[in-house]
Amino acid sequence: MAKNNPSDFAIFFDDGGVMNDNKLRGIQWQKLVGEYFSPKYSGEPHRWAEANFVFITDFIAEESISIEKGEITDYNDYYSKFQSRWVTNMFDYVGVKIPPKEIHSKIYFEAINFITPNVKASFPGVVEVIKHLHKLGFRLFTASAEHSTELKGYLRGMRVIDNFENYYGPDLINTHKSMDNFYKNMFADINLDPNKAIIIEDNPRYLETAEQSGANVIQACLAREYEPKYQYFFEFMQELPELIIKIIKKIKK
Repeated sequence: MAKNNPSDFAIFFDDGGVMNDNKLRGIQWQKLVGEYFSPKYSGEPHRWAEANFVFITDFIAEESISIEKGEITDYNDYYSKFQSRWVTNMFDYVGVKIPPKEIHSKIYFEAINFITPNVKASFPGVVEVIKHLHKLGFRLFTASAEHSTELKGYLRGMRVIDNFENYYGPDLINTHKSMDNFYKNMFADINLDPNKAIIIEDNPRYLETAEQSGANVIQACLAREYEPKYQYFFEFMQELPELIIKIIKKIKK
């Protein structure tokens, strides 16, 4: 039987819970929001931080239910509205005049492009493993619920952006990660046989969807948020390359 080459396979990294620690990142985000908005638009830094925290907390509680129920299916339309709501609620909370709606998206992405590269929340060993897998010849992608612009910012901050071929991002396929065709649409976008896809994910719900899409899955248990439920799982990032090699050795070329 012919030997599988790493370049035949695409590895898809989730972000929060796999590459980055969400708890650590959340703390840094609040501080960076204040550092960015206060000198640019006035208002106390801690008020901007509070504004972001309050909005995101309320938004997640409200919108995640609608997304899970399938009531919001067009991701890019949803995300455009999210940007405007974020800006409107932030400025209103701090007591600063709300800018015109036509520049809300500009304000949002300018803030994202400042904040995300300055977040330092990657799990130990993540950067080294990403570089190692890239050097071996694997194709690397992200597969996250975050917008591709945010993902690129975090990867720039980690200094591994050049190791990735693309940054999925529901916006690139206009499909929420919670939808059953999220992974299928990614694979179709790069004309990839699902059998040659390896999904690195912490959430069992998304692992199930990925597996049903025909992909190989490895569960990340770095944050200890979810119990191991899959054959292949790891609790330390350094264990990941060996698991990937095991998987590709079992796959027929």
